[in-house]
Amino acid sequence: MHSLSPPDHTTEVSLLPATPFHSSLLKREMPGLDALRGVAVLAVVMYHGLYWWLPPARSISPAGKLLSSLASPGWLGVNLFFVLSGFLITGILLDSRTSPNYWRSFYTRRALRIFPLYLAVLLILRLYSHLGGVYLLLCLLYLANFTNGLQGEHYGVLWTLAVEEQFYLVWPLLVRRLRARTLAIVCLGSIVLSPLLRYLSASGILPLGDPHSTTWLVTDNLAAGALIAILLRTSGATLSRVRMLTLCSGLMGAALMALGLWRHLLSRSIADGAAFQPEPFLFLFSALLLLALEYGDRPLVYRLTGPLRFYGYISYGLYLFHLLGFKVFQDLFVDLHHIPAEITLGPILLRFGVVLAGTTGFCFLSRRYFEEFFLRLKDRLVPYVPATATLKSRR
Repeated sequence: MHSLSPPDHTTEVSLLPATPFHSSLLKREMPGLDALRGVAVLAVVMYHGLYWWLPPARSISPAGKLLSSLASPGWLGVNLFFVLSGFLITGILLDSRTSPNYWRSFYTRRALRIFPLYLAVLLILRLYSHLGGVYLLLCLLYLANFTNGLQGEHYGVLWTLAVEEQFYLVWPLLVRRLRARTLAIVCLGSIVLSPLLRYLSASGILPLGDPHSTTWLVTDNLAAGALIAILLRTSGATLSRVRMLTLCSGLMGAALMALGLWRHLLSRSIADGAAFQPEPFLFLFSALLLLALEYGDRPLVYRLTGPLRFYGYISYGLYLFHLLGFKVFQDLFVDLHHIPAEITLGPILLRFGVVLAGTTGFCFLSRRYFEEFFLRLKDRLVPYVPATATLKSRR
């Protein structure tokens, strides 16, 4: 999502002119990040459509089980969204933190990007799915990640937006008040402490909330993206050093993945796994983000990633609506009283293809004719005012 809710069609890390303390990788247009957003949203859609939202048959054919297993890691698209969001939002905040309209610009622009479509989704859920009023009220207040104890049906994707909005309440203040070096230390602290806090909560030693959706237990992914945004705005962020950082991050992710497989730490069903499981992907996604910054605008890569960039363009709407698409398909075409004893690969792929095509078209229209109206208001109502001091002066 941004992130789950991207700033604009073309990803911009900053709307301000670059300073000598920006890495050459930071440009006004970074299509590689749009492609990563497309990867993230498609991974989530495949997870829900090919693994999570399967009819209750007694068995699934071997081919169907294989496809379901391949789609099961798709939930990691949310983690990739968080890394992207931490990077993009921190970049915008850093580059505007000395501007006189810092607060008004940030929160007004975020509201115009996120709230209109979000409110429309909540209204549709109320009218079509008849979700409970208390649940929807909590969602409206961006508290969906604290609704696990409520009775009744939930809408599974809304907790991630709650995490991001809660992050937006605290992080702009820290960026405004703290020096860049102190911010980097805060990010490193989150990356180190989050697994420990998840373990304490999952094991029951110190109940701190759901280890998979409570904001203060999942901030390590947001912090990783934020740390990259900070580092790329220092004078030491030369291309050779960034490439070394990319390599080290990728190797660390691979090493942690091997450790997790060896020690059986990649399952969230145990406390050790709940703590450790996201860590390899945090480093792998950080490396992927840096690679996207360096190579995303290369002509060949740009052409090959066109479809992914399109899905990055509609990612916010697709993320919000795809679960509703699967529900509509089930209500229209699936008779739960006559589910066959075995589900074969064909019906699974047919349903997935129909829902993906339908929601893709719907979300493209939403982006073009609904969301764009509010996006155009951003620069009219709250244009960014150029900062009067560079990042160096605040270090």
